Amino acid sequence: MKKLVTLSKFSYLRKLKDYDVSGVIVGSKYFSSRFFYDLETLKKIALECIIYGLDLYISIDTLLEEKERALLEEYLEFLRFLRPKGIYFADLGVLRMLERLHFEAEYIYAPDTLLTNTLDTAFFLKRGVDRVVLARELTLDEVKTIAGHNDGKVDLTIFGYLKMAKSKRHYLSNYFAKIKRDLKIKDEFDYRLKEYNREGLLPILETQKGSEIFSEGILASYLEYQELAECIDKGIIDDLFLSEELLFYVLKDLKVLNEDNARLLMGKLKLQFPDLKFDSGYFYQKTAIKKEDA
Repeated sequence: MKKLVTLSKFSYLRKLKDYDVSGVIVGSKYFSSRFFYDLETLKKIALECIIYGLDLYISIDTLLEEKERALLEEYLEFLRFLRPKGIYFADLGVLRMLERLHFEAEYIYAPDTLLTNTLDTAFFLKRGVDRVVLARELTLDEVKTIAGHNDGKVDLTIFGYLKMAKSKRHYLSNYFAKIKRDLKIKDEFDYRLKEYNREGLLPILETQKGSEIFSEGILASYLEYQELAECIDKGIIDDLFLSEELLFYVLKDLKVLNEDNARLLMGKLKLQFPDLKFDSGYFYQKTAIKKEDA
């Protein structure tokens, strides 16, 4: 399993070469709900990836509107000159345009919660997709089963906050307008939600395209790492909302992580960052409950 890092800050890039990372995932503010790079910065990132021997992957994670088709084609023509290793996309319309333009790169379908079984995964892999990103809500056994039946052509988030909800509504803007407070909200990473029936805080990100709410806990698959490494093609470390200290602490751990020291390193991680909650996500918790079990 190779490791990819979502690059939320350009300044992290040159440090990644020392942490056994094979590549980075970035995106532009035009077709991403969580990356805000302009085209000039993407050029700089592409150049530094060449210098430091990192693979460049581009994320197009928004669902497209008909009026955006022409702009997308222009964007893909721009990306052609950056020579990315692959394109992560959430909308199948992107796949059709990539094929029509004969865009030379890996096509990786990443639809958040949709890929949850072997048959759906196989369907897309047989129809022009090189790899897929499995839903984060799967159990460890489900991940291993799907990957095993599809030649390991699957990627998975192995560290980071898990997305819980996505909406075109601007929750923060509406709330602060209601209470008559003028704050900078768009593209800011410092906001958290507090629900009355939860003790922890939920990270929230609002952009021009809407709002996304994330889990209180951080998925830290230290104990599952070796099993995942045997069946997953790319393991994604999602740096969204992570501090620089935490990101590089985890990358240092992953360089030496093995079956013998996993539990020790997990314990040290929790001691080093006592104010954060680390867990195994849904690896041991099915998200669907049968009626007879309820």
